[in-house]
Amino acid sequence: MWRVVAADLRPGIRVGLGLGGLALVVVGVLLAFRGASDLTALGSMLVGVVVAVTAVSGRLPKEVGLQRVTFGADDRSAQTYREALYDAVRQALPEVDPPSRDKDWHPRRPTYWVDELQLRVVIRWARDRSVHLDVSTIESDLSGTREAVAVLLITNVDEIDDLSAAARSRAGERAAVVRWRSTEDNATLRHTARGLGAPDGQSS
Repeated sequence: MWRVVAADLRPGIRVGLGLGGLALVVVGVLLAFRGASDLTALGSMLVGVVVAVTAVSGRLPKEVGLQRVTFGADDRSAQTYREALYDAVRQALPEVDPPSRDKDWHPRRPTYWVDELQLRVVIRWARDRSVHLDVSTIESDLSGTREAVAVLLITNVDEIDDLSAAARSRAGERAAVVRWRSTEDNATLRHTARGLGAPDGQSS
């Protein structure tokens, strides 16, 4: 279950949702009067009521909170995740300079460099968090990592055991995988990053 924070809605969106919700309720009533399927009419009215209530409250239900990057086109969602995670790294490591783009950075396969920690940050996002990322692809992503450089792979997928094994096989003990989905995961992100970058693997 995702631990999602509800999101406030802008006034314009609230008005649109309110009108849309009322329209759905009216459609449901008309369908009922015209003898349409009871399930269809009831469904239209229920959805309309939920949408209208959301508009009145001004907040999205927690199950679809905006901070979880759960909808939108793949490129847009990937960009949102990348930008949110970049901010999270800065928040998790406020004592070091902001990460810079690594030489092989690409919008779909972003990698960053934290100079003070000699840490390479590799971000891999999946539209469906239940998918298994291709381990061979991850190994290829890490193959260019220089010796004596720590590697932190950050992803939103559920299964990270195979990824952790692949990362360690390529970069040794100074490699780790972190599952990050919101700022609630920042503590784990900070602890892991500091542990990889600190001398002798000791986190501060």
